[in-house]
Amino acid sequence: MKGALQPSHEPACDPHRPRLSYRRALPNRQPKGRSRIVVVLGLSNMRDAAAALVADGRIVAAAEEERFVRQKHVTALPVHAIQYCLHEAGLALRDVEAIVVPWKYWQVGRRLKLAVTAMLRSTQLFRVKGTRSLERASQEWKELFRLQQELSRRVEPGAGRPVFLDHHLCHAASSFLVSPFERAAILVVDGASESDTTLLARGEGSQITVLDRTPLPHSLGQFYAAMTAFLGFRPDQDEYIVMGLASSGEPRFAPALGREILRLLPEGRFALNTRLLDFHLARAGHFVPEFIRLFGSQRRPQDDLTQRHRDLAASAQFVLEEVLLHLGRRLRSLTQATSLCLAGGVAYNCVANGRLRAELGFDHVYVPPAAGDSGAALGAALWWTARRGPAASRSVMPDAYLGPQYDESACRAALSKAGLVAERLPDDRLYERVASELAHGRLVFWYQGRMEWGPRALGNRSLLADPRREDMRELINSKVKCREAFRPFAPSVLADRAEEFFHVPAPSAFMQFTVRVKASAKGILPAVTHVDGTARVQTVTREANPRFHDLLATFGRLTGVPVLLNTSFNVQEPIVCSPDEAVRCFQRTQVDWLVLGNLLVGRPSLMPPQHHEG
Repeated sequence: MKGALQPSHEPACDPHRPRLSYRRALPNRQPKGRSRIVVVLGLSNMRDAAAALVADGRIVAAAEEERFVRQKHVTALPVHAIQYCLHEAGLALRDVEAIVVPWKYWQVGRRLKLAVTAMLRSTQLFRVKGTRSLERASQEWKELFRLQQELSRRVEPGAGRPVFLDHHLCHAASSFLVSPFERAAILVVDGASESDTTLLARGEGSQITVLDRTPLPHSLGQFYAAMTAFLGFRPDQDEYIVMGLASSGEPRFAPALGREILRLLPEGRFALNTRLLDFHLARAGHFVPEFIRLFGSQRRPQDDLTQRHRDLAASAQFVLEEVLLHLGRRLRSLTQATSLCLAGGVAYNCVANGRLRAELGFDHVYVPPAAGDSGAALGAALWWTARRGPAASRSVMPDAYLGPQYDESACRAALSKAGLVAERLPDDRLYERVASELAHGRLVFWYQGRMEWGPRALGNRSLLADPRREDMRELINSKVKCREAFRPFAPSVLADRAEEFFHVPAPSAFMQFTVRVKASAKGILPAVTHVDGTARVQTVTREANPRFHDLLATFGRLTGVPVLLNTSFNVQEPIVCSPDEAVRCFQRTQVDWLVLGNLLVGRPSLMPPQHHEG
């Protein structure tokens, strides 16, 4: 077809991986006045490495590298994610107009200086040489510096020279440029960019205007990560655990934290006292005596959780929320906008997002499914495209299903390799069967379609259960997850019936907000109602995910409750990507059923011989 994008040759891919069964078509019409489609590859080889492919502002594919290499939060050149994105589009790397990276690596001097300062303090105070922060910062800088060489060596010879973009502007683009808003306030909050920790901006059309920044070391993300370490969890990984723990505590340490550690300043600013709480020292497990005098001893990972720990978590969460509200009020004053876009790692704090939506007075708040550094790879591609001028298009992200999909033959091959047999059911019978098993208290691994973009399981790589059972959380933890008992599980609900069960002010397709569970529904949905009476809801429409929608509808017809407990399809590892990984995960758990597309696989006791199909 004239104007269609043609690959120069078959893109590189792992010959041992099954070919993908579906390719999202690139635009087949050229925008008026443009000679060809502009394809941009965004990639991040920092923490949470990822790649995303954008054609004329439209997202073709996106995936995190951790799903392929099976290492959470991996820092690496995202070779597998790049190959997947190119394969999905039917392109080679030489067909891409630009390779863009959301880091200006030559501007990270301030980050390195702070890490070196922390190393010297660590030596002086604790007689320990070196810090993990300095090692990580040095490794990240090296990864960025040698990026072009590694692309040519590991992906395709002759790879073009990457373009390096402002990290926080890429975060801003990852939210605003796929939001439904023509005009919005933009708030980016994370650990740190090249040298800053927050960005306040205004988005109009395809343009983003910076209004203010907060420089290092004053970082909300680093504050919360340091508190995560103090509570005995892994910084930069387990902040969501602290968020869950906070609901069972009282913020009695908040005044001291606000007075001594993280102070609000005029004009929507804040200051972090790194003499008392230094993220780099905290990451290495070091806390100064004055901090310990104020808040007690550090919890070790093997220690029991006490009420003091719960209260510290609640206090850290409260202070984080207050600073975010402080920033948000100034941003609203600066922009007079009625819509807000959030991005950066702190935007994964769905409890804080709920307060921002409820208390700042914005009519609408948008958080993308990949708000952290993986999402910045997509933002880089979108931002580079937008900077080409007014001819560049932008489009709303309809769903988060941007990753690989495997056909039924690949699923059958994975089952055969594992010695498992399956029953193939048409859609309506499959939904009836699975809904019935769920209603009888069975657990189901649900594997469908394209993998989700971002850290949440949104109905294609999910573990599903009946939310009406009081014992379901304990059952899942004993059979599958082996995680902390206080952590909540999320509900997925039909969008048009969400208001029957939850106080939902707006759709929540990406599970980025907590909302109140209605009093009338708390007794109905004990497995997904958190200790504070909230739930992190996903609202599901047929347009976004017809198969998951129809399963919810079937369960609703059967039980009167179109809600399912939905947690990620994994066990102490990244969410599964391929059918092989899905089968292996199923085999090492006690989950009752595995569904791969239309193939139903159960434990021998659950599947009579007459239902088996080879």
